[in-house]
Amino acid sequence: MLARNETIFKWFLYSAAAVLCLTVQGAVFQRFTLWGVIPFICPLLASIPATWESPAAGTLFALAVGVTCDLLLPAPIPCFYTLVFPLAGLLSSLLSHSILRPGFLCSLAAAAIAFALTDGFACFVLWSRGKAAWEAGAFVALREFCVALPWSIPVTLLFRAVFRRTHPDD
Repeated sequence: MLARNETIFKWFLYSAAAVLCLTVQGAVFQRFTLWGVIPFICPLLASIPATWESPAAGTLFALAVGVTCDLLLPAPIPCFYTLVFPLAGLLSSLLSHSILRPGFLCSLAAAAIAFALTDGFACFVLWSRGKAAWEAGAFVALREFCVALPWSIPVTLLFRAVFRRTHPDD
């Protein structure tokens, strides 16, 4: 169990790492497209840190990322990311605590979960509004996941460094 000051320091480092990634998202990735999509790393920010933490902590961090994304990014409905990212964080944390050890393979699986939930919910919202969304949405989701997949490596390295810095005994 971490002391209060260590807990504050841990979440400060996690938040600083997320702000760094969001800055790269806004300053660098918004300037180019690949296969018709902009690299979108926000689902990675909701899922990868959750693989290193407990289900409750991972879900709460993903909730904070979702609220931040809802404040910064357009979405199909209000509070879209706030609804989807905590579920992605919870499933990612449960994955790392029951099936895979936290690391690169677990991060790839968690990223797949996060993108499937995010894009699947976006397709559901569009479909509920009477738009044909499943086929086109699945194709966009696949391209978005493939473009963001290489970025899961540096994001994993970043959050693994934060975890190791804040959990020296684990």
